[in-house]
This record gives sequence, C-alpha cells and structure tokens, in this order.
Amino acid sequence: MVRIRKIVGLFGLAVLCAALPSFATDIKDYAGVNCAAAHSNNTYSLLNNYFLNTTSGGAIRAICPVVRDRVSASNGPAATMRVHDASSTEGISCNWISMSGNGTSLSVMFDDTTAAQTGDVTLSFSAPTSGTAARDHYFFSCLLPQNSRIYSYRVVENDQTD
Repeated sequence: MVRIRKIVGLFGLAVLCAALPSFATDIKDYAGVNCAAAHSNNTYSLLNNYFLNTTSGGAIRAICPVVRDRVSASNGPAATMRVHDASSTEGISCNWISMSGNGTSLSVMFDDTTAAQTGDVTLSFSAPTSGTAARDHYFFSCLLPQNSRIYSYRVVENDQTD
C-alpha cells in the first residue's frame, strides 16, 4: 500500500511540474539550408547543411527566416550567425531585421566581416528595439561574396517559453 502511494505521489508531482510554465531562455538554432537567395537569377547550393554562394559573378543576398513563438515578449530576441568568408577583398554583411505585421521596418541590427577577415566568423546582433507585437517578425538579410557560406544562425528569446 505504501509503495502504491509513493508511485501515485510521484506521478502526481510529475504531472504538476509538467503543467507549470517554463521561464527559461528559449534558444533556437537554424541550419544555413533554411536560407534562400533573394533573387531567382542567383545561383547557390544547399550543401552539407549550409547555404553556399556559387554565383560566378560575385556577391548575392541571402534571406534567412526565423520562427517566432513569443509574440508577446517584452524584449526582442538577440541573435548570432556563423558564417565563412571566402573572399580576401569583400566582407560578409548581415542585417537582423524586425518587421511589423503590415511590412513596415521596425528595427535593423547590423554586423559584418572586414575584407581582411577571412575564414569562419560568428556575427553577433543585439535585440531589436521593437518588434514585440503580434504578427511582428524577424529575418536575416546577408550579402555573401562568392564561395562564402552561412553555416547556421541562433535566435535567443529571453522571455517565458510557450
């Protein structure tokens, strides 16, 4: 009888804990294959789970979407992007953009590599100052030199998770 009470008690505790909201940081990691070229005439490859600029003519713009699940968050998410700059003459430039539900730009955060900075680099973006209402959304827009790539990107929402 004591054993049954312990089992029922532990089961009840597990159900109670599962029903409580979580207040931990919500981190989402995305592979570079989620990105796409902004223009249909640009060539790129989704090779080995990353986005690679294969255009022979130079830099192309890549758009990388973000799934947002904290639409009522009081602060926007911070973000990082892991890239590889293959050009010794051009840098990678990325914007972390916050848009309203009706398409108005709310906030743009910027980071880039310098022309001399080749190889693997992590770009860092602070939280946007706006974009915390329902239907507001975020995305990355990056200009990538030839043979440069986007490995992955991370978004950190700092409020209660769903």
